[in-house]
Amino acid sequence: MISDRQLSILNAIVEDYVDLGQPIGSKTLIERHKLNVSPATIRNEMKHLEDLELIEKTHTSSGRSPSELGIRYYVNQLLQQTSHQQQTKIQRLRDLLVENHYDISTTLSAFANELSIASQYTTLVMRPNHKKDIINNIHLIRANAHLVIMVVVFTSGHVEHLHLATQVPLSNDKLTKISNFVTTKYNKWNNQQFESELNTFVKSELEKQFIKEMLHTIEIHFDNQSNGIFMGGKVKLIDALNESNVSSIQPILQYIESNKITQLLDDMSHSTINVKIGHEIESSLSDISIITSEYHIDDRLKGQIAVIGPTAMNYQNVIRLLNTIW
Repeated sequence: MISDRQLSILNAIVEDYVDLGQPIGSKTLIERHKLNVSPATIRNEMKHLEDLELIEKTHTSSGRSPSELGIRYYVNQLLQQTSHQQQTKIQRLRDLLVENHYDISTTLSAFANELSIASQYTTLVMRPNHKKDIINNIHLIRANAHLVIMVVVFTSGHVEHLHLATQVPLSNDKLTKISNFVTTKYNKWNNQQFESELNTFVKSELEKQFIKEMLHTIEIHFDNQSNGIFMGGKVKLIDALNESNVSSIQPILQYIESNKITQLLDDMSHSTINVKIGHEIESSLSDISIITSEYHIDDRLKGQIAVIGPTAMNYQNVIRLLNTIW
């Protein structure tokens, strides 16, 4: 445990280090925070924090910088405080959906860019899992002798256009009947009742195969899209790193662009704010932090947001921003 004064000093060191980008000395703390104690007292308290490995001394300055452990202590205090605060929720995502005619990809790309501008850091928005959405309607449109367009409409308003290459000679009337059947029976897909009803609906093996290919196409498409990530402000991550940790850029970008980030967001999936700092993310990463939260399209359909910045990031502003998003 640390005292209230030591906690105040730790918080001040973290926040000043974020603002100034350099180690913080006792003189800076006294001047910036109008502390009514002597420099010697501040130095003694800083020595205690250093012994606890919450702050550390660099070789190039007499000041102290927060360690990963110290930042974690600071962040835990912030999370505890904000968990008791009531925030006004902003449903900006719904407005973006309307503005972009319910095109999910365009909407989430715009959302990622807006969040990056608001937070001043790189942001990732993971595509929601549409398996949790409800298909409202499926339409089949013949484009030519070998191609059928499948239009999938969800209750959220989202629409997907999928292509089906087929040699089966199906009339427009037959395609309409198949559309209506699959729309009605879709949620029974992959059970015995569906097979029984399918056998009653069509006798032609070619038509049965066409319907099964439809369903597999939907399933594969959503499996492939479940890991879709939209990035905003990639350059902000590079800007946030300085000459002392510029070598971290490549492994950080490799991590973000790999499947590891998807797994991390899945592991951090929770309705509350989650924070991973430096080595908590991966042993090879020491210079970034990732703050995640959920966003909602409706009560069922939701995904993950991640804000990525240096370990010395403005946690207070980012946590406040994510707390306002529904």
